Amino acid sequence: MTRISNIFGTTFSGRIGKKMVAATWKGHEYVRTYVKPPNPNTENQQEARGTFAKAVKTWHQLSDVQQDFYEAIAEKMSGFNLFISRYVTAVQEEEEPETPIEVAYVTSDRKPVQIGKLAVKAGGQEIFNVSLKGSRAVVALTPSDSPYTFILRRGRAEEAVLKVRDLSETGVPKTLESERLGIRLVAEC
Repeated sequence: MTRISNIFGTTFSGRIGKKMVAATWKGHEYVRTYVKPPNPNTENQQEARGTFAKAVKTWHQLSDVQQDFYEAIAEKMSGFNLFISRYVTAVQEEEEPETPIEVAYVTSDRKPVQIGKLAVKAGGQEIFNVSLKGSRAVVALTPSDSPYTFILRRGRAEEAVLKVRDLSETGVPKTLESERLGIRLVAEC
């Protein structure tokens, strides 16, 4: 950070009022006139701003579960930033931006499984681990992040019940079942 002192000992750093800026160039400290950055407001710039604004609006329209999906798969960034990046890229490539498919599973008898859980892994990373205490579990998935592994748990026991290699081809699984654990989930329609 640039810090320039005048003969009275006052230290300046960054913007000084509305007219001056303290800066450094190649190790030399100086004060210069503040110049407002240009806002070209070209057609391309307006389009980019519109796409970004629409991406942000779409993020806020996602359900908590859909946002949780992006938070779980994001690496070295927030789920918000991952979603915005993917959205803008899709628009630039003239593709439809992808929104996670939200799926609610319920126990087939509609009874809770007190120590039961539905887990979903993508790329070896667990992205959902949802309790079945209320007899219902909601997850969100995108075709582009396949493959998925669906796991049912009861206490410490677990069983991988289904691997979906390509969600865009197979669609969302309608039934998840482990006879060994005594859990059967069906997708709500």
